[in-house]
Amino acid sequence: MLKRGVYDAHGDEVEAGTPKAILPYPASYPKNRLGLAKWLLDKQNPLTARVFVNQQWQELFGRGIVKTAGDFGMQGDLPKNAALLDWLSVDFRDHGWDIKRLIKQMVMSATYRQSAVISPEKLKMDPENELLSYSSRARLTAELVRDMVLATSGLLNKNIGGPSVNPYQPPGLWEMASSGRGQLATYKQVHGPGLYRRGMYTLIKRTVPPASMGIFDASNRDQCEVRRLRTNTPLQALVMMNDPTVLEASRVLAANLMADKTPLNSKITKAFRMVVCRKPNEKELSVLTSYYQDELKSTNSKTADKLLSVGEFPMPDNLDKIKLAAMMKVVAALYNLEETIVKT
Repeated sequence: MLKRGVYDAHGDEVEAGTPKAILPYPASYPKNRLGLAKWLLDKQNPLTARVFVNQQWQELFGRGIVKTAGDFGMQGDLPKNAALLDWLSVDFRDHGWDIKRLIKQMVMSATYRQSAVISPEKLKMDPENELLSYSSRARLTAELVRDMVLATSGLLNKNIGGPSVNPYQPPGLWEMASSGRGQLATYKQVHGPGLYRRGMYTLIKRTVPPASMGIFDASNRDQCEVRRLRTNTPLQALVMMNDPTVLEASRVLAANLMADKTPLNSKITKAFRMVVCRKPNEKELSVLTSYYQDELKSTNSKTADKLLSVGEFPMPDNLDKIKLAAMMKVVAALYNLEETIVKT
């Protein structure tokens, strides 16, 4: 250790170790990465299982049992239900650290399956839902917003692994914030199946994070974020209305619907179930049907061609372009519903 930080004032010699307050490092463990891994997963270590369980709870409920998911120390919050956190942690550890089993336990619980409708009594008693008296409302993370759009349209590339990709991005954005030197001086968009990879494979340059994902509060990788902030801004609505990925997905899903030889109501019901994950009620179906008819009347060939030109995915030649454009507008409206990107 350097005394007062002076580079030539050497003090006591120290070596790598672990906090004794958590668990003294067993003498039988080697002092390397293997030993550290064993120490982390030691049955006597009270922290590892609790931290992981709390993070999974946060992903599903929007808030951890310990609110400060990145700080279990003296300056962090106490758990709102310590007994629940203890039980989940021990159960998770004793069942072989089975993550799938843990998540299944949580999502099948009565607590998770509650309604998000808040009564005045619950709002007064539990305004921040610390007692989990109703289901939490949480918007999908930035990567999952993209994944949801691609998956429901049938565009999602499900390949696992491989290099990062450069999807659609506003022209010139990358170059404005770059030095103009090196391999990443210009933005080279990927083509083909790579355009439809999961959000987690999107290349992130810290000086120019992906614009659409940044607007949905994705991390810019400047620092580790155990818990992302969730903001609500008009820019998010503009992304869902104008982003090429959303418009292309709307076109592709609309084309798949129009290829079905089913009545209009059945097409719209199918789209609603795929995007919103429930059946529309009569009022919703009536509004969407009227919207389709209005768009059908107001759309001409030139407008349809411009609308359908977004995105690189090929468009079938045997479909009526005006009807396809009208259905694309209906699908795009579904993608812009709050219920589509907010988990309730």
